[in-house]
Order: sequence, then C-alpha cells, then structure tokens
Amino acid sequence: MLRRLLVNAARNFGARYDYDVGYLEAMVALSQRGFLKLALLTPFTQERFGLPAAPYYAAKFIAARAMDCGSCAMLIVRMAEEAGVRPDALAAIAGSGPADADMRLAADYAMAVITNAAELPALIETARERFGEKGLYGLASAVTAGQFYPTLKRGVGAALSCEILPAEFRATA
Repeated sequence: MLRRLLVNAARNFGARYDYDVGYLEAMVALSQRGFLKLALLTPFTQERFGLPAAPYYAAKFIAARAMDCGSCAMLIVRMAEEAGVRPDALAAIAGSGPADADMRLAADYAMAVITNAAELPALIETARERFGEKGLYGLASAVTAGQFYPTLKRGVGAALSCEILPAEFRATA
C-alpha cells in the first residue's frame, strides 16, 4: 500500500513536470524508508528564504546545468515558469549577454560557489547587500538544491540517460 502511494507520488511529480522519475521509482522499490527520507529533504530543496523567484531559479538552474543533466535543468526551467519566471529570462543568463541584473548576479554567484572561484567572497558580499542575509541563504539553498538531484541521479547511473539541454539554455562564452 505505502509502496503504491510513493510510486504514484513520484509518477505524479514526473507527469507534472515532464520529468523521468524512474530512479525515484527504483528507490521506492529498494527502500521505502530511503525514499521517505528523501521526501523529507524536498521542502529544503524548495526553500527560497524570502528570495524572489527569478534570482532563486537563476542560481538553481546554473547549478543544475553545471551538473550536465539536461533533464534536471529543464525540470528547474519548468518549476521556474510555474513560479512566474519566464524561460527566456533563464535562457538569457545561459550566456554572457544582457540579462536581468538580479538573475545575472545569482547566476554568477552560483558559478562562483560551484567552482570556488576567487571572486566568490566579493559575490557573497554583493548578494548579501542586494538580497539580505536571508536572500543569501536562499541563493546557497538554490545552488545546493540544483546540484542535489543530478548528483543522486549520476550516482545511481540514471544520469546516463539525461537529455541534452536545448541550445538556448546551454552555456555560451
């Protein structure tokens, strides 16, 4: 009974966002307890700490894209769209061209966190000034969340079937 509920929950999520949840269904089959613990983590992976949706999803998208999982990055694009963030705004931060200033700051921050870049301390201070301490935690949460599921998928071999990211969302110089 519980197993069926968990699989249905995963399938409903997958259908809602056009996202392959096969690895989640496999987790349920292996360990319902493990899946439930993962589900308990989900509210944190969606917590914005008061940060507006656009910079939150910009950071989360850049983090997922850095993991080279197109389906995970597109999941974030769909979630962002549901939260009112236009896909073309996310596509704009994929390259170095003009983009919304808050989204560009969030994207630059995310890349600096992921790469432990030399400019990270300055970006932390800029983000803190722009979004406040809570917003900074929102950005850090977005980066962590954006990398969590692609890492899990890669670890169990499910990322081998990840889709290629559409051209407009790929990184450009």
